Amino acid sequence: MDLRRRSMTGIAIYAVMLPAVFWPFDFHTKEPALTLFFALSMLAISIVRFAHCFFSDAIYNYSPNVWRNCFTVLSLLQASVLSLFFGLAIYDPRFTPILHVTMLAIGGIASSAIVALTPRISLALLNLGVLLVPSIIAGFIIEDKLPYAIMILVYVTFIGLMGIRSSGEYNRSFEIETKLDGQNKILEQLNKVDSLTNIYNRGYFNSEFERQWQMGSRHKISTALMLIDVDHFKVFNDKHGHLCGDACLIHVAKVIKENIKRSTDLVARFGGEEFVVLLSGYSAKDAKELAEKMRLSIESTPLDYEGNTFNVTISIGLASTIPDSQYNRIILLEAADKAMYSVKKAGRNQVSSVIELDATLRQSNDI
Repeated sequence: MDLRRRSMTGIAIYAVMLPAVFWPFDFHTKEPALTLFFALSMLAISIVRFAHCFFSDAIYNYSPNVWRNCFTVLSLLQASVLSLFFGLAIYDPRFTPILHVTMLAIGGIASSAIVALTPRISLALLNLGVLLVPSIIAGFIIEDKLPYAIMILVYVTFIGLMGIRSSGEYNRSFEIETKLDGQNKILEQLNKVDSLTNIYNRGYFNSEFERQWQMGSRHKISTALMLIDVDHFKVFNDKHGHLCGDACLIHVAKVIKENIKRSTDLVARFGGEEFVVLLSGYSAKDAKELAEKMRLSIESTPLDYEGNTFNVTISIGLASTIPDSQYNRIILLEAADKAMYSVKKAGRNQVSSVIELDATLRQSNDI
């Protein structure tokens, strides 16, 4: 679509260029038929090209090849009309009064076309050939027109070589920009994802939690929060080593994520052996059912590490509310935290009863 953007100015110029050449020299009064033919031809093609640009997205989505073929045909059709006009201006005595201004206009058009079509250098060179090569050939054939032909040939060669060089620089810049864009996306993803468990990190959770809290407040959508703790993880880590502990965290994160099906829900590593799940649009009952499903999945899926099997369990604290913008989202997190610790005191490997917050809870400090 860069090709479309670069060509828009030229299309507008083509629509009015010939009248701008004809009228100051009264060519339209001396040769009305020729004036009408060339002016209307250029205007009509420009209108079609504007329509092509206006419907570009629809045409391109239908077929990129159809879009490119239409662009190529219309560009070359306009170049053909200008080529005929330029040839007549040089070799037809009726055009002698406007010869010099025509040469200036065509030179500018040829140069600008090379620049505009740089993304497709083959089309740019073809356009240049259609525009000027017929006049060069005619100059070598018609008596006393050889100097014109040589002059145009030198000009075509020069701007053709400049176009090839510009296209090379454009493609190199495009490649660099594409690589940088890819690297930026990778960095952006790294800033969101926990490097160990490959789920979202605490920073991304904080920003997404704020966004969902505000959205839930506007649309009165219930928000549920799970805080998940791996049971006795410190003992496990000390007994089996840090690498096995890392494998345990990766295992737990994977099983939790497998139980989350909706794209609007979020799983993140909250810190250490703690995970957090943010659910939008869940009732307290649905959230508890999902939490129990997660707990059972962890309990029934042992960790396999270096030929050994380890049983792992989790404790889940649950809280839910309909967000209110006048209160801080931290109240939901604190409630889920309290629920989780009540589960730990009750013996772990359980899901808490859901704490449903009352709107009268006071605002707390930010995370």
